Amino acid sequence: MSQRHDIQVPHTVQQMMSGEKTPILSGTIPAFEMFMTKWEKLSVEHPHLQPFIRKGLDWAYMYYARMDRTRAYVIAMCK
Repeated sequence: MSQRHDIQVPHTVQQMMSGEKTPILSGTIPAFEMFMTKWEKLSVEHPHLQPFIRKGLDWAYMYYARMDRTRAYVIAMCK
């Protein structure tokens, strides 16, 4: 993915989760992980953007940790 596309990752993830069709829970976690991974890489490649990226990633890590501690996510993904 190009650098320009890395910046648009949050928008892409949001569009995946809010489309016309019903989002699939099993796709939520990989999409969220993709967002975090791309922004971590972007932060390293563009140190001048780190303060802004870090603020977003701090919130993402907090929600990811909360999700990781909640069994409901795992149960909801089972058929």
